Amino acid sequence: MRLSELLERRVRTESGRELGHVHDVRAELHGDRLLITGVIVGRHALLEHFGLGLSEGKTGMKMRTKASVVPWSAVVRFGADTVIVRDGTELG
Repeated sequence: MRLSELLERRVRTESGRELGHVHDVRAELHGDRLLITGVIVGRHALLEHFGLGLSEGKTGMKMRTKASVVPWSAVVRFGADTVIVRDGTELG
C-alpha cells in the first residue's frame, strides 16, 4: 500500500465510531526499511502535516494542540475509503 492510498481515508472503529481522517503517518526507520507506527487523524492532524503543530510545553497565542495518533497495531483492515481500527482504540 502506498501512502497516497491512505491519505484522507476515514478512520472508524469496528463498531462504527468515527475517529477522523488520515492526514499523515508516523514512521520509524529500522535498518533500511521505513515502518509505519501510526496514522495521524483529527482536526489538528492537518496542521501537523504542514509543520504547524507545537511541541509539548510550548505556550502562547498560537499554541496548537498535538495531533491524535492511532497506533498502527490497532488497524484491523481497510475498506474502500476507510481504515478500520479495533474497538476501544483511543486517540493518543
